[in-house]
Amino acid sequence: MLLGRERERSLIGDLMSGARVGQSAVLVLTGEVGIGKSALLEDAAASATGMRLLRATGTESEAEVPFGALLQLLRPALVHLDRIPAPQADALATALALRPGTGSDRFAVGAATLSLLSRFAEDQPLAVVVDDAHLLDQPSAQALVFAARRLTADPVVVLAAVRAGEPSPLLEAGLPVLTVAGLSPAASGELVSASRRGAVADRLYEATGGNPLALLELADDPSLLDALPPGAPVPVPARLARAFARRADRLPAPARTALLVAAAAGDDLSLISRACRLLDVDAAALDDAEAAELLAVTAGRVTFRHNLVASAVWSEAAPAARRAVHRALAAALPEDDVDRRAWHLGEAALGPDEETARLLDAAASRARDR
Repeated sequence: MLLGRERERSLIGDLMSGARVGQSAVLVLTGEVGIGKSALLEDAAASATGMRLLRATGTESEAEVPFGALLQLLRPALVHLDRIPAPQADALATALALRPGTGSDRFAVGAATLSLLSRFAEDQPLAVVVDDAHLLDQPSAQALVFAARRLTADPVVVLAAVRAGEPSPLLEAGLPVLTVAGLSPAASGELVSASRRGAVADRLYEATGGNPLALLELADDPSLLDALPPGAPVPVPARLARAFARRADRLPAPARTALLVAAAAGDDLSLISRACRLLDVDAAALDDAEAAELLAVTAGRVTFRHNLVASAVWSEAAPAARRAVHRALAAALPEDDVDRRAWHLGEAALGPDEETARLLDAAASRARDR
């Protein structure tokens, strides 16, 4: 049972019910990595009782293999290849390397895909489920879009998932799109175990924005959050970190440094600016990060598009770069901000350090007094 996805499940269920009575439907799910798109597709596939099912999943390793994903998707239906118009059958068979031939007519391949789906659905309603569609090879994606846009009164439902921020013909074709957002605070609390409720569950939600994958990863060891001051980037799974940080990779070096400072500093632009100066970087370099839609700068505050973006940028940075940022922030903070200065110096230290030890003692004394 999927928690907190009643609206999405209801919509998908209605589309599948419509397909069972001859009403074609298409829906593209989009959202960040780990948000639950795949889980929704799995739930849909499991509920496809009384329907035929065609499935494919895009992979990075085959994203440059023409028609590789289309073969994966259509393989169970190829027994009907000779029941569609001969020119279309020849074009599709050639594209899928099932018959000898040179080149492929993209229009004929798209038309053949549509004909084959329609033929395969004649005896039983059909659900077409495509995960990670942003990783489909271009010819396969184009053939799928061609067919999806032309389904009319066929008992076929097409469900696909595309990662937010990634280009895909499915998002450029004007097909119906459903954005999958994070879970609500209540559903997030239900997802993690009972022992993680209350303040810990609230902080998990704040750190993850209700991203189910991140929630489950962090809930396994909540002590990681306890050790961090408010606003500090949280550790995130490698898969999430790489996905969220990919856009930052394309930024100029000064912007990447300023972004790393912002990830560790919280939302105070003046503190970020002071720390950037200590690293010989102009905080104006954040303009590039803002143009890349990684964060927004308004009224002296820096707000990341998602807390996981800050965490991912931090997790992907080299240890030496993180230590340099910690040192700069410790120096940029006011003298009386003992707790945060102590934490930053502690994170920057490679070994025993007298000033760090003094500040940590002072922070411990303040904690006892509180």
